[in-house]
Amino acid sequence: MVTRRTPAEWADIVEAFKRSGQTQASFCREHGINEKTLGAHVRGRESVKPMIKRSAEEWRTLITEQRSSGINRNAWCKKKGISPDSMTSAEKRLGVKTQPSLKPEWVEFSPEAEITKLSRQKAAASWGVKIRGGNIEIEVDADYPVEKLVILIERLVKQC
Repeated sequence: MVTRRTPAEWADIVEAFKRSGQTQASFCREHGINEKTLGAHVRGRESVKPMIKRSAEEWRTLITEQRSSGINRNAWCKKKGISPDSMTSAEKRLGVKTQPSLKPEWVEFSPEAEITKLSRQKAAASWGVKIRGGNIEIEVDADYPVEKLVILIERLVKQC
């Protein structure tokens, strides 16, 4: 059975551990405390939010919100204070197909070669260029300077 302790109780336990002179392992064995949990409290990192019990409808809403956000799952979960593992468990429980984490797909890009290639394409075509990646979309007219487009793409690649 898991014993829920208040922050004040943990402060007392940490103080008792520090006064005891025992190793963390022996103190935890003697007092029936999880060693990792005590360690987290000793380091001052145990500000764990209480577990929130969400309904199936709340999970469905969160899943839909994350998928339509354009942000990858881990970043979105961190921003919302939700464990990515909890999200995956909820999807499985609800029979919602798990969506893989968005990972950027990189392609080789040589500015010099691309300028030459784009210059040839520009001369042969009168249409513009549309580039889409994740939630970023760039669209330029056919007369947009190729050199500026290459610089723009280089800067975006550096930011990703």
